[in-house]
Amino acid sequence: MSGIVEVLIEIEAAGAVLRLDGDKVKISYQDETQRRQLAEQVGILRTRRVEVAHWLKARGNIPPMPPGVRTLCWNLKLPPVAIDSCSIVTDCDLFARTTLEQLRIALAEPGRWLGWTLPQLIDRLRQVGVDLAMESVVEPSQLRLSRVRETAKVEGVSDLPSSAT
Repeated sequence: MSGIVEVLIEIEAAGAVLRLDGDKVKISYQDETQRRQLAEQVGILRTRRVEVAHWLKARGNIPPMPPGVRTLCWNLKLPPVAIDSCSIVTDCDLFARTTLEQLRIALAEPGRWLGWTLPQLIDRLRQVGVDLAMESVVEPSQLRLSRVRETAKVEGVSDLPSSAT
């Protein structure tokens, strides 16, 4: 089958279009010159029509690739499939602060999708040296108040109302 695939790729790279019409393989050429130039490759495909039709059917189930991308293999596994992710952090301070903000949002708005679950956010922080533990369920209003306190400390504001400190 790999010989057929190579011939199909060669024909399509030249600009001809192969498609299935029922069980028949159809080839559209740009012009008669192209038809003559590809006659030898098309002859190879004619001797193996059933295999070519099978390959075109299988390819029809694969989504089109972006320009400049070629499918080398499309052999989907049966789900569930565990996918590992790898991230390299180059600024631990920025990463920790932004991840803490994501954690704060996740706690304040449980229905909002941030891309990470609470345990994942906590684990990501642990990996850069910030160990956290969930002590209790926190009300969203307490989280906002906590954020006001942190902002005030960072900006040096000391005249917050007693209810905010």
